Amino acid sequence: MEKMGAEGILGKILPFAGIILIAGLIGWGLLGANNNNGAEFNEGDMAPDFTLPMVGGGQFMLSELRGKKNVLLYFQEGIMCPACWYQQVDIEKRQAEFDALDTQVVMITVDSPGALAQAKAQYGIRNTLLYDNSLTASAKYDVLQDSMHPGERPGHVFVLIDKSGTIMWRFSAYQPPKNGDHHSGGTGTMYVPVDNILSSVKTGLMGTGAGQ
Repeated sequence: MEKMGAEGILGKILPFAGIILIAGLIGWGLLGANNNNGAEFNEGDMAPDFTLPMVGGGQFMLSELRGKKNVLLYFQEGIMCPACWYQQVDIEKRQAEFDALDTQVVMITVDSPGALAQAKAQYGIRNTLLYDNSLTASAKYDVLQDSMHPGERPGHVFVLIDKSGTIMWRFSAYQPPKNGDHHSGGTGTMYVPVDNILSSVKTGLMGTGAGQ
């Protein structure tokens, strides 16, 4: 049998290598397309929609408020964080100012519905309270690493969405550790002065962005 030269061998191998490479790239693309949990949404992006159960009954769908209300999402760590609840209490003391900005405040956290209902009654919370035990919205809005319990509970994060469904302001009270590693804990301020929140909401709704 005649020996095949190097060029002949390469000629037979290269087409198969090309097919394998193309298949690999397609698989990588599909994997990336299906992995939305790591998506990061910033000011100016369209807010991802979600549907979550409300404490007290019913379902809340973010897109149902599009064209009707501005929405301030307030993610917090749950019943283990009293300061997070006093944050909402003080926000509701300024409810008239949020109403004047046509902005609905929606609090999102985890814990059992029964425990959250008890906390809502204890603190006298009137606004919408959602429980995200599946971490659906928390993952979509990338707030699980802005947390004292990374990957398990949402951190103290505010996201302002205008009537068109655009994110106009995002603020995280979480401070990562000095080495900058989001995944290793860190510290957080579990309370943001309501004056600062209102100022940022006003600025954000003017379309100029906002910050703390």
